[in-house]
Amino acid sequence: MSYEVLAQKWRPQNFSDVVGQEHVTTTLKNQILSERIGHAYLFWGPRGTGKTTIARILAKAVNCPNRIQETEFDATQTAEPCNKCQFCADISQGRSLDVFEMDAASNRGIDTIRDLRENVKLSPATCTYKIYIIDEAHMLSTEAFNALLKTLEEPPPHVIFIMATTEHAKIPKTISSRCQDFDFRHLEDEKIIERLQLIAKAETISADLDALTLITRQSEGCLRDAENLLERLISSAGKELTIDAVEQIIGLSSSSLLRELAEALTERNLAKSLKTLNNLTKQGTDLSQCLDQLIHYFRDLRLLAIDDGLSELIQSPQSDVSELKQKAEQMSVNRLSRIIKILMYTDRDIKQYGYPQLQLEAAFIQLNSLEEGIPLQGIIDKLSELEQKFDAAGISAPSQQQHPPSDANPPDRQTSSPQRSSQPQDQLTSFSLDAEEDTPSTQLIGQTATSSPAALNPSNPSSSPQRSRDLANLPAFWEDVKLQLPMKLKYGLLEGSIPSVNGTNAVKIACSPTNLSIVTDEDRKTIADALTQIVGTPVKIELAALDTVPESAASQDATEKGERKTPLMRRIEAQDDPQLKTALELFDAKVLETQ
Repeated sequence: MSYEVLAQKWRPQNFSDVVGQEHVTTTLKNQILSERIGHAYLFWGPRGTGKTTIARILAKAVNCPNRIQETEFDATQTAEPCNKCQFCADISQGRSLDVFEMDAASNRGIDTIRDLRENVKLSPATCTYKIYIIDEAHMLSTEAFNALLKTLEEPPPHVIFIMATTEHAKIPKTISSRCQDFDFRHLEDEKIIERLQLIAKAETISADLDALTLITRQSEGCLRDAENLLERLISSAGKELTIDAVEQIIGLSSSSLLRELAEALTERNLAKSLKTLNNLTKQGTDLSQCLDQLIHYFRDLRLLAIDDGLSELIQSPQSDVSELKQKAEQMSVNRLSRIIKILMYTDRDIKQYGYPQLQLEAAFIQLNSLEEGIPLQGIIDKLSELEQKFDAAGISAPSQQQHPPSDANPPDRQTSSPQRSSQPQDQLTSFSLDAEEDTPSTQLIGQTATSSPAALNPSNPSSSPQRSRDLANLPAFWEDVKLQLPMKLKYGLLEGSIPSVNGTNAVKIACSPTNLSIVTDEDRKTIADALTQIVGTPVKIELAALDTVPESAASQDATEKGERKTPLMRRIEAQDDPQLKTALELFDAKVLETQ
């Protein structure tokens, strides 16, 4: 008798031997016992997960006359084939005249389906049911599928169709809707390892757990691949399988070098990581496989960094869990995620462009420069907290504190506005890093750098509210009014607004038509309350579109713009300011525009 490979020799012959597809086998057994057998089945899922195997078992089960399980006191009906009768033997050995296995990859034309339609009308030769197993069903042509539609929907009562495919999306909906759909899933690593241990014991193979774990990892959830790889290893290394022998035969890096490389990347030791990579190359290691192992290694670290309780999900040997937990405590989840992402991009580039060693060296250099980042939300929360403290303390703009208003001399007030202040400390609040990035953080930096300790103390008399101002001079202190408003108004709705006084206690504010459309009554009340607090008398607010600005206000704004310094002069002064330069270096920014 010729030699039989392990995948064929250990192919399941009944439902109970099938590994990892209990959701399919349980349903089929219940159908057989209740005699509610369907006329068409569609088995789909990854390769090597048991689709054709279960199709053969089903064919034996529905045709076996001896599905009786005898107990000590009684005999009960069962869904398992006996595997002893002539029907089961013929089906298992492919000799049955009533079970047809068709490879749709090589018989995909309409002529084959036409012959099938004619043959299904004939009664079974010996069995109860005539079974048609169509493997790789997605390879059938469109015409063949269309020719099969009517027969598949209403076959003769003695015919059962079983189609198997790895490409469920390529099966037309008109076909899948006529079948009972069963999805086959990747097998869990533990189930594959248990099956390999059973085979190794029966075949007198000595293989430690680490070796079987590595074989399982290479199979990617397919039992047939794991069995074929075990067959190859036995042929090469004999029946004494060790982790070193498996790594050498498969072409993986040795565990010690891989561990050394991972430690070098974790410790940011670039020189050590490049030397280790060179040693792996000299040993003839498949660098693509090495990269795949690195990705899985850092994936395990990330799981343990998220939660120690996820140790059952890692792919590394359980003997390494304690060491991995120690390393996971030293790294953040964000950094591990960025490492995995860079390695995955590198894997893609190697497959697309080649040069694996060069690509890996570039990736290691990039990984070595990764720093632990500060979450953006944390920065925003901190800035918001600082702004709330400043608002609670009643702190105003630095230029307002150093140039107190004088009702008797309104022109001086206009000269001392923040936009034309000549003092270096005032420039911090009058310049922004970018027109689109004019955020509260820039204003907070200016306030923090120029506010005195006395200003930070609400109980200090110098920080008490200033005396009332003349509403007629509103354009001169309008910027100071905006500083008292919430961020939504200060940096959004009132951005670029122009105020004008109508009467004794009425103010008309011209703002962008876009902003005007989203102003609420609550916003108007907030602006009116801020003006009332500064002026000392109740003020009425009227909002208008910017194109309806009075000519006097527009001319006054144009005059002020003419008196300002050129943008280049303001930008140079901002960059030379010692306090603003500190902020620019802190945020790695530059002055693009000043206002």
